[in-house]
Amino acid sequence: MLKIFRTIRQRLLSENKFTRYLLYAIGEIILVVIGILIALSINNANDQSKRCKKELTLLTEMSQNLRTDLDDLEYNITGNTQRIRSNQIILKHLQERIPMHDSLRAHYGRLFGNYQLSENTAAWATLQSVGLDLISDDSLRNAISQLYTVRYEYLENVEKGVDDRFQWDQIYPQFLETLDWNEVWVTATPVDHNALMDDRKFQETIKMNLFIRNFMQGRYTITQRDVHSLLDRLERHMHTLNASI
Repeated sequence: MLKIFRTIRQRLLSENKFTRYLLYAIGEIILVVIGILIALSINNANDQSKRCKKELTLLTEMSQNLRTDLDDLEYNITGNTQRIRSNQIILKHLQERIPMHDSLRAHYGRLFGNYQLSENTAAWATLQSVGLDLISDDSLRNAISQLYTVRYEYLENVEKGVDDRFQWDQIYPQFLETLDWNEVWVTATPVDHNALMDDRKFQETIKMNLFIRNFMQGRYTITQRDVHSLLDRLERHMHTLNASI
C-alpha cells in the first residue's frame, strides 16, 4: 500500500499537483498511525490475556487451598461439638450426683483436648510475592486479604494464646491427677468419681472449658462462613476471567 502511495506521490509532484500530493501524504501518515495503533492493541490484548491466565491459575490454586481449609474446619467443628457435649454430660452427672457407669468413660476421655486450623496458605504466599494487584477485582482482593491477614491470624492467636494455653496449663495437670487415661482423648476413668462430686475446682474447670469450647466453636463457625463466602466470590470471578480469555 505504501509503495502505491509513493508512486502516486512521485507522479503528482511531477505534475505539480501539490494539493493532491499533500492529501496523499496525510493518508500515508494516517495509515502508519492506524498500523501502530493496531499493533499496540494486539500487544495489549495479548498482555491482558496472559495476565488473566496468570490470575486464573493463582485463584484456582487458592480455591483448592480454601476447600482443604473447609475440611479442616469441619473436622474441628465436629470434634469441638463432641467435647462440648462430653463436658456438659460429666458436669451434669457430678452436679446431680449421678453414680459412675461405663458410658461415662468416653466422656471423661473427651474432657481434655482442643483443635487448631492448619490453613493452607500456598496461594496466598504466591499472591503476596507477585503483588496483590494481580487480582483485578478490588472488592475480591480486599476479601482475600481480610481472610488471610485478619480472620486466620485472629483465629490462630486465640487457638494458641487462649485455648491451647488453658488446655495444657490448667486442664491437663488437674485431670492428670484425677483421671486414669485409658487412651488419651478417647477414654478415661476417674480415680474417684464420687469425690469429684464435691470437687469445686474440678467442676469450675469444666465450666471454664465449656466457655472456651463454645467460644472456639463460634470462631470456627464464623471462619467457615467466611471461607464459603470467599469461595463463592472466587468462583464467580474465575467464570468472568474464563469468559474474557
